[in-house]
Amino acid sequence: MAAQPRASRRQESAEQTRRLILEAAQDLFITQGYAATTVNDIAARARVAVATVYTSVGGKPTLLRALIEAGVNDPETARTVAATAVAADPGEVLRLVGAGTRHGHQSRPDTIRLMRAAAGMTASAAAAARDGAAAYRQALRVGAVRLNDLRALRPGLTVEQATQVLWFYFGLHSWPQLVDEGGWSYDEAERWLVDRAGEALLRA
Repeated sequence: MAAQPRASRRQESAEQTRRLILEAAQDLFITQGYAATTVNDIAARARVAVATVYTSVGGKPTLLRALIEAGVNDPETARTVAATAVAADPGEVLRLVGAGTRHGHQSRPDTIRLMRAAAGMTASAAAAARDGAAAYRQALRVGAVRLNDLRALRPGLTVEQATQVLWFYFGLHSWPQLVDEGGWSYDEAERWLVDRAGEALLRA
């Protein structure tokens, strides 16, 4: 078997280093809080030099933005949004929204916690968290647009109002309130949220 090219090995090593740094940053942002965590802490947790943190990813705001963008750009989420945009049945639209948001909360709970903690962060970090939340809301808007295209919305509901209803039921706060605070299973929460959103949005 031919030896792996040196450039490819270097790239692999750089990607592994970046991954370790991001994992360390996420762990510390969650356990210590964003403000209390220093780049020195992140470097020590990742077992790299402080300079490596800056050259591989960047300072704390850049680290936070990279973590949030990784969650927002999850491939499974992208597939669900694409399926939502072409679903032929209003009930299927809501089931896809429920399944897609569940996936995000269940597979990346720390990313959700970071977005929810924006109020206690510095201005640049809070901006990254707000941008993540805005991308999340935009994905939900795809469901509202599709329901409107299918003429399934209750009379008088606009796309923007429907987006807000979807945000209320499937946004940053509903899943943690039911699952983390309420002790519901994800299956129970998903069924309940889809049913309640249908009652609020769909024509009788």
